[in-house]
This record gives sequence, structure tokens and C-alpha cells, in this order.
Amino acid sequence: MNNYFKTLNNWSLNWVTTKWGTFALFLCAFADASFLPLPTPLFFTILTLLNVKKAFNNVFYATMGSFLGSMLGYSIGHFAWLNTDGSFTGLAQFLFDHLPGFSEAVYNKLFYQFVKWDFWILFVASFMPVPYKIFSISSGVFDLNFYMFCIATLISQALKFFLMALLILKIGPEVKKIFEFTFKSLSSIISSFIAKFFFKI
Repeated sequence: MNNYFKTLNNWSLNWVTTKWGTFALFLCAFADASFLPLPTPLFFTILTLLNVKKAFNNVFYATMGSFLGSMLGYSIGHFAWLNTDGSFTGLAQFLFDHLPGFSEAVYNKLFYQFVKWDFWILFVASFMPVPYKIFSISSGVFDLNFYMFCIATLISQALKFFLMALLILKIGPEVKKIFEFTFKSLSSIISSFIAKFFFKI
């Protein structure tokens, strides 16, 4: 299954250099926020570096893809995660078994975090190297207020991609001139800058 996800990631990145790149970014963000582990930050970084003039256009499509995808993730959690007796459905067990980074242990930890922080946890989640789908699904399972969920998700995802675009515009060309690097390393650099900006680490 891990090889399948790796192949899926590589396949999705093949679209970044095509004329369908922006639409593919939207679909990538949508799936990544709901049910599939796709490399949206990396996709966004590469696409923006290839055409910096469309940086904020990419922010819009990535944000809307994540926002709409998270609504699907919320619906999955709310309607298809637990049986009437409180046990996990087959879909939940499948995702526990095959979704990287998600397990029953993570699910239980998230429950306590949601109880403690409520919808504020979604702002932090947007800037963590953790698939957002985990939080969107959990929000539905834990019956987080849907309107608050939508507002928190829209604002946090827009802010994340906006800051990524600013950092790419600022440091991307300089890094490309000075260093021989991979796009993945640049994506990590940008994520680190965002994390330091918010959490002062």
C-alpha cells in the first residue's frame, strides 16, 4: 500500500508541468484534505516556482481545493466513521490500516486535543507536517460545529498558502541561483519558515 501511495504521489506531480497544472493543484488539495495522502505543499511550491506571476492565483486554487476537500473529510467523519453502536466502520478501519500517519492511537490523542482546544486546533494543524485530512475527518467524528470548522479551515488554509507564496517569491529565485537543490528541500525550507513565524521555534 505504501508503494501505491508513493506511485500516486509521483503521478500527481507529473501534472505540475502541464497546462492543467492549476486545475491539478485544486484536485490535489481537495483529495489531500479529504481522503488521499497527496503532496499538496510540494505541488504548490513547484507550480509557483515555475510561474511566479501566478503565485496568488495558485493560492486561490489551493485554498479552495483544501477547503472543499476538508468539507468532504468532515462528512466522512460525521456520517461514515462510527457505527450506531459506537464501533469503527469498515471505512475507518481501512484508513487506520492504510493512511500514513493515522491510527487508532493518533485518533485517541486527537480526541483529547479537540476537547482541550476545540476548533483552534485547526489553525495549528494547517502549519504542521501532518495530513490535514486527519483533522477534517476527526472534526466530523467529534461533531465540531460545522460553521466554525468551515471558517477556521478557510482562514487557516488561505493563510498557509498565502505565506508560502510570499516566501517562494522572496527566497525561491535566490535559492535557485545559489544552491543546487531539490524542490522537496525548498518545500521543507518554506514550511520551516512558516512554522518559525507562527510558533517561534
